[in-house]
Amino acid sequence: MDDISNAIAGNHDEAAEPALAAWILPVSPTQSVAVGRYELKYIEYVDSIVELPGLPAFCEQGFVWRNRFIPVLDLWSLLTRRRMPANNSEHLAAIIAYENAQGEISTGAILLAGVPKLIAVAANQSVAVTELHQDWHLLAQAAFRDENTLYPVLDLRCLFDKTPVDLLSLH
Repeated sequence: MDDISNAIAGNHDEAAEPALAAWILPVSPTQSVAVGRYELKYIEYVDSIVELPGLPAFCEQGFVWRNRFIPVLDLWSLLTRRRMPANNSEHLAAIIAYENAQGEISTGAILLAGVPKLIAVAANQSVAVTELHQDWHLLAQAAFRDENTLYPVLDLRCLFDKTPVDLLSLH
């Protein structure tokens, strides 16, 4: 039997399924989030963050990298409901890529509290987004459990392209 026939018949081998992976991004000393394996492109030290009004809420800050302005997603402000002031201290940033609403690849950044790690994720680790703390329900497109820790998988298009009205109503 070929793989498709095995899958239809329910005779699939877990080891033969494609390997899934996610980057775990520590965004605070106590909280980490996940993005897909191919969404994290670079990890950079950033020495200056500036404000640029007019960008979607919670992405009004950013930095210049490779002659491009990269908006920084302010997860801390979204979760704590307090704005992070722009400053000139050095930050570790994850530069990510996502497909925007026009179907083009865009970039953004998430400030990190530590070094990201790549982990393998199996389908049986998936959990409902509703199992996450309610603050994550509007920020995550999926969730999974790894070693007794729940990780929200960020909805990057939604967070960088626009700020959902529901999020603005929280603040």
